[in-house]
Amino acid sequence: METPFLFGKTVSEEAFTNRTADIARLSSNLRSHVNTILISPRRWGKSSLVKKVAAQLQNRNTKIIQLDLLSIRNEEEFYKLLAAETIKATSNKLTEWIATAKEFLKHITPKIAVGTDPVNDFEISFEWKELEKHYKEILNLPQKIAERKKLHLIVCVDEFQNCASFKEPLLFQKRLRTEWQHHQNVTYCLYGSRQHMMAQLFEKQSMPFYKFGDVMYLPKIERREWILFIQKQFTGTNKKITEDFANKIAALVQDHSYYVQQLSYLIWTATTKTVTKEIIQASVEKLLEQNAILYTRDTEELTNPQHNFLKAVASGIHKGLSSKEVVQDYRLGTSANVLKIKKALLQKELIDDSGAAVYFLDPVYELWYQKNILHKEIITD
Repeated sequence: METPFLFGKTVSEEAFTNRTADIARLSSNLRSHVNTILISPRRWGKSSLVKKVAAQLQNRNTKIIQLDLLSIRNEEEFYKLLAAETIKATSNKLTEWIATAKEFLKHITPKIAVGTDPVNDFEISFEWKELEKHYKEILNLPQKIAERKKLHLIVCVDEFQNCASFKEPLLFQKRLRTEWQHHQNVTYCLYGSRQHMMAQLFEKQSMPFYKFGDVMYLPKIERREWILFIQKQFTGTNKKITEDFANKIAALVQDHSYYVQQLSYLIWTATTKTVTKEIIQASVEKLLEQNAILYTRDTEELTNPQHNFLKAVASGIHKGLSSKEVVQDYRLGTSANVLKIKKALLQKELIDDSGAAVYFLDPVYELWYQKNILHKEIITD
């Protein structure tokens, strides 16, 4: 039987949960040519949201260009990817791709390679000296094609924060911003999995992409929606789960999209007919085991003060971490040192600071930390 719970990849329509308001806002933005930046912690469903909205908007006059910068390491690779995906998205066959490349790239000689599967094996490359001199041709390629063919192009860039690791990242970002801000027929949707870095790129006044578009902070899916979804998925596969147990699943992982799906999957596979507390307990243990190597490594890399800070947060202290009592009880040094610790843990992306409180960014790491470091029971009645 095919699992009704998906994680680790963009989810299908059946496994997509709620996000009604987010879908409406993102769809309205992109349809209205408003550049949009999506910011949220890792695995909260950004890619699935963009994929769903893009599928709804794609038609004869609106084309989607999808770029993933996960494996892109430099400016040259970015230009090659942008050119190839733009040409493929706006032309229907190989002969058109070649003609389009030659027509719109006047000062750069493109080298086109096609494999046995033209759709997936189509590659375009350039001489770096030519490309470096005429990079604007690539950055303006979507606008030129859209204008000529009377199209609206939506360029979705996943893992956008990776451009911060390029050589001369500020220069590269300035180049993008300088050209892209003038595009009338192209809308940009930029998102990534490093929340702290994304926030810096788009919210610091000194950065090139400051005020580039509407910044959407993706919220968690509400508990009630998760309960309904979990029960629906179990019922649809002839298995039973009570409302209380569905609530327990979402609560244990703090409504984190990826982990709700993953824990639900583990419980679903272990259930023959009806979910029990014992099945939930065993499934949580399995979830912790699957992530143990990563969590152990992250914990071993902590300094003693950072360790003590996480102990305080894992113990339920989310506010007043700089207070005299907390500093003394958890040996954090001084109030000024607490700020340094917090900054370091934010950069490591182990915690999230909402301004009002501090939390573990990864709720399953918090469960692991409570069990293995604080020796707390994580399943209670």
